[in-house]
Amino acid sequence: MVNRLANFAHHQLLNSHLFKLQSNLFDAQIAVATEKKTQQYSGIPDQSERLVRLEHLVNQSEQYITNNEVADLRMETQDIALVGIEDTLANMYDMISDYSAGERRDPEQVEQVQKFAYQALRDIQGFLNESVAGRYLFSGSRTSVAPADLNLGENLSDFQSNWDGQVHKFPETRDANISEFGVSDTFTFTTGGTGDNQYMQVSLAGYAAADYDTFEVGSSINISGGTSNDGDWTISAVDTTTGYIRVNRKDLTDETSADTFTFTRGSDEPITISDTMTYTGTTVTAAGGAGTFSNIEVPATISINSGSGNNTMTVTVTGVSSDGSSITVSEKTATVPGGAEAGTISVSNYYNGDLMTTKHRVDENRTIDFDTNALNPAFDKAIRALSIIAQGQFGTAGGLDQNTGRADDALWLLDSALDSPTDGTPPYGAEENDSIEQIRFNTAFNRQQMTNSIDREKRTINFLETSIGEVENINMLEATTELLDIDRALQASYQVLSRTQKLGLANFL
Repeated sequence: MVNRLANFAHHQLLNSHLFKLQSNLFDAQIAVATEKKTQQYSGIPDQSERLVRLEHLVNQSEQYITNNEVADLRMETQDIALVGIEDTLANMYDMISDYSAGERRDPEQVEQVQKFAYQALRDIQGFLNESVAGRYLFSGSRTSVAPADLNLGENLSDFQSNWDGQVHKFPETRDANISEFGVSDTFTFTTGGTGDNQYMQVSLAGYAAADYDTFEVGSSINISGGTSNDGDWTISAVDTTTGYIRVNRKDLTDETSADTFTFTRGSDEPITISDTMTYTGTTVTAAGGAGTFSNIEVPATISINSGSGNNTMTVTVTGVSSDGSSITVSEKTATVPGGAEAGTISVSNYYNGDLMTTKHRVDENRTIDFDTNALNPAFDKAIRALSIIAQGQFGTAGGLDQNTGRADDALWLLDSALDSPTDGTPPYGAEENDSIEQIRFNTAFNRQQMTNSIDREKRTINFLETSIGEVENINMLEATTELLDIDRALQASYQVLSRTQKLGLANFL
C-alpha cells in the first residue's frame, strides 16, 4: 500500500485554518447583514465603555420623552376640564346678569336661574373629578381619590333641603367653606338672643378660649354622638376670649299676643294680617278663625311684628290649615339639657384630596410643580357663587326671591373666579386672587416647558445615535470587500485541502 504525503499534523493544521476562515466568514456575514461591527461589547474592547454610556444616555432621553408625553396628556386633559369650567362660569355670569337686570322676584326667573346654578355645580363637580387612566387630575398626590364632592344630593330640592338659605346657609367665605376638622368632647349647650338673632351657644370642656379660633364664622358644623342637639348648624359667632361658639337657631315662643304678619312671596304683593295670634310649637292660630290665612300661598316668607316682642322674626310658612285658621312655620330649635353631654363636632368641606405638590422631572436638571387642586381659590369662589344662588326654596325666608342681593354677590365672585383681580368691593371680605385664567396660563406654561424638553431630548437622541453609529456601525464597502476576500480565501483553502488529500507517493514513482 502506498501512503499519502499528508500526515496527521498537516491535516490538523489545514482544518484549523479552515475553521478559522469559516468563523471569520460567519462574522463577516453577520456584520454585513446587521451593519454592526460586532454583536458583543467584547468585540470592541477599546470602545465598549463609551458605547455603554452613549446607549444609557439614549435610554434616559427616551424615558424623559415618555414621561413628558404622559404628563402632557394629563395637563392637556386638565386644560380641557378648565375650559369646561370656564365656559360654564361665563354662561352663568351672563345668566345671573340677565336675572339681575330683570324682575328678581319673578317666580319663573328665580326658578330658572336656580335650576341652572345647580346644574352648573354638577358640571363643575364633574370637571374637577376628571381623570386619566384612573388618576384624578385635581386631587393633589391622592390621585386615586375623586377630589370633589359638593354634597349636591339627587336634585335641586335635595340641595335646598340641606341649605335653606336662612338658618343653615351655605358658607359665604373661603375660610368657612374649606374648614375641616373634628373634635370629640363634652359639650355644654345654652340658648340666648331674640328674634332673628337667636342662637345656641356651645362650650367644649376640653377647649381653652384660644382654641376656638379653629372654628370659622359661617362654617357648617355637624353635631353627633347622641346629644340633645344632633344635626347640622351654621356658626354665627366665635368667641376666643370667653371661649364658645354660637350657631343659628329659630325658635318661636309659645304664647298669645297681638301681632302683625307680613307675607311675601316672589313678586306678589305683600299680604298683611293683624290679629291676636296663639303660638303652639310650629303652629300659629289666628283669633279671627277660618279664612284668616286662606289667601296665603306656600311656601311664603312671614315677617312677624310681635306685640310682646318675643316672636319678632322672619320665618317660613310651610303649610296652611284647610279652613285657613292657622299656619305652620319652620323652626330650628335647640334643647338645653340638664347637664353637659358627650358628643362630636365635625366640620367638613367638599375636597377629598390633599395639599401636597406633585413634582414632575422634565429632564435631568429641571422639575416643574403640579400644584393645582380642586381646593384652589378660583374653584372655591365659583362654588360659593353658584351655591348662594341655588340655596333656599322660592318663597321661603332663605329663598333667592327674598334675598335678591345674592345675585350681585355671586356676580362679583364669578368675575373674580374667571379673571382676578376684580373691580369693586368683595361682598364677604378679602378674597384670594387666583382665577381660572391664571390656572390656564400656568398649565400652558408647564406644557410648553414639556414640549420644549421633548424637542431637546429628540435632538439629543439624534446626536447620540450618530456617535453610537460611529462606534458600532461598519463601513459597508470595506465590510463587503472583506467578506469577499474571506470567501475567496476559504474556497482556495478547500481546494488545497482537497488536492492534498488526493496526493500520495504513487504519484511520484
